[in-house]
Amino acid sequence: MDIKSNMLGDLLLEAGLIDQFQLDSALSYQRNLGGQIGAALVKLGYLPQETIAEFLEAQQLYSRVGLDELTIDPALMELLPLKRMEQLTVFPVQLRYQENEKILRVAMTDPTDLRLIENLQFITGCRVLPLVATEDDILHAIRMNTDDDLQFQESDPGLEDLMDNTLLDLTPDVDVRFDRLLQILREKGLLTKTDIERINGV
Repeated sequence: MDIKSNMLGDLLLEAGLIDQFQLDSALSYQRNLGGQIGAALVKLGYLPQETIAEFLEAQQLYSRVGLDELTIDPALMELLPLKRMEQLTVFPVQLRYQENEKILRVAMTDPTDLRLIENLQFITGCRVLPLVATEDDILHAIRMNTDDDLQFQESDPGLEDLMDNTLLDLTPDVDVRFDRLLQILREKGLLTKTDIERINGV
């Protein structure tokens, strides 16, 4: 079985862990609500998270990582905005340098998702090497390694409201308003420290 040429759903189907109806249902769920195919299978009750993680680990091409056992460098949390980590269900584990290349090891529920890996490489500017972890473990690791006041809540205002309120409350000075907006976006996890430095030309 060529794991590199198949998506997770196809691999699980070939392994007999799901049937075609379950795969089609999960794909429909994913198209309508977004997210990863593995998460869709879990939410529909077709497979537990642990079974998917164990299956991927058994392919011997992906290593499983125990996030509770790791001490995470706080600098890693600057590589991805908090909201993106939560949306994509990913967690940065290790950054190392190999000659002129930055290599980032990232825990994710579906290491076969090449589009996700490409997006992460674009966002971080690093070559991404995927590791396997369950969704619960990843979300728990995010919570444990970020400040409570930076967590996203459903009641948080939308970006447009946030921008409008910011511009209304601040002085007429454009630079001050812009700096304040960047600060709020940083606090909300929509921008990283590196993003702001790039915007400011640092």
